[in-house]
Amino acid sequence: MIDALKVVVAGASERCAEIDQALERAGLEYQLICEPDSCQDAPLCRWLKPERMNQAGRVRAELEEAIATLERTRHAFRSRQLADLRYRLQGLLRSLSEEPR
Repeated sequence: MIDALKVVVAGASERCAEIDQALERAGLEYQLICEPDSCQDAPLCRWLKPERMNQAGRVRAELEEAIATLERTRHAFRSRQLADLRYRLQGLLRSLSEEPR
């Protein structure tokens, strides 16, 4: 007898409920991972551990986060200074991407 195949699915956290319902309707045995800590094997999994970044990688990641925050909140604040800051940060990020590593 063959054991039932267990499907492991990783999905975006905002679509987790939708994915869960679809898998349930399909009648599959599954584990849905929407956040790293929702994996039952997380303590043993090297894939879920954050990758160590060098200083340039950390700077790039922080710039991307700052730009994303400014973009998400641009309609709430409608500030010319914040828009200018976002454009300057985007330019800085582009210039960092163009430099040889």
